[in-house]
Amino acid sequence: MKKVQLVQLNNSYGNQVYLPYSIGILTSYAMKIEKIKQNFLFQDFIFLRESVDKMIKKMGDVDILGVSCYVWNWELSVKLAEAAKKKNKDCLVVFGGPHVPNNDKDFFKKYPFIDILCHGEGEVTFSEIFKRIADGLELKNIAGTTINKDNGQIIKELPRDRIKDLDTIPSPYLSGVFDTLLKNEKYKWMVTWETNRGCPFKCTFCDWGSAIATKVRKFAEERLFEEIS
Repeated sequence: MKKVQLVQLNNSYGNQVYLPYSIGILTSYAMKIEKIKQNFLFQDFIFLRESVDKMIKKMGDVDILGVSCYVWNWELSVKLAEAAKKKNKDCLVVFGGPHVPNNDKDFFKKYPFIDILCHGEGEVTFSEIFKRIADGLELKNIAGTTINKDNGQIIKELPRDRIKDLDTIPSPYLSGVFDTLLKNEKYKWMVTWETNRGCPFKCTFCDWGSAIATKVRKFAEERLFEEIS
């Protein structure tokens, strides 16, 4: 089985720590697909800001490194990815999250150790990558990605449509993805609760209501009540 390491680095405030929601929901979606469950081993999440050497030691030799990127963790995430690539040149490095640019012609010149960028909602896109690998297929024609090929070619694929039915994405709280973390009494967990996606407004300081996300889509109320019960 191929080893997968997902990373979403956050600050801690004393013993208060944010649950890594973004990589949690990516995992909950991926794990509903039998082909992925049978071919990939998801290691414990890395979510605390630590030294690169310490994080590299924790993850060990992995085949796929997936990193969720925000403005507050970008520089450390990049350094971690570069170190992972040096440790294992065959490690597939996938970056996603709000900080990933949609159009930056020089991106892979600056960060040649990153192999794939995922744009927009990542659940379906990320799982498509795993399915291609499991089937032994070339990584191409995956909507919502920009791919840095070994020969230096950059392939910008078509955008992926937004997910219309959010309840096709299993809840990381209800599917058990966070069970091990929540049992760790060392931390007081700060929780992200996602009730909807999109926003009708287009505030210049915010990406949530950008032109591609002005349609608000909601999770079912039954699911939300179950998550907080």
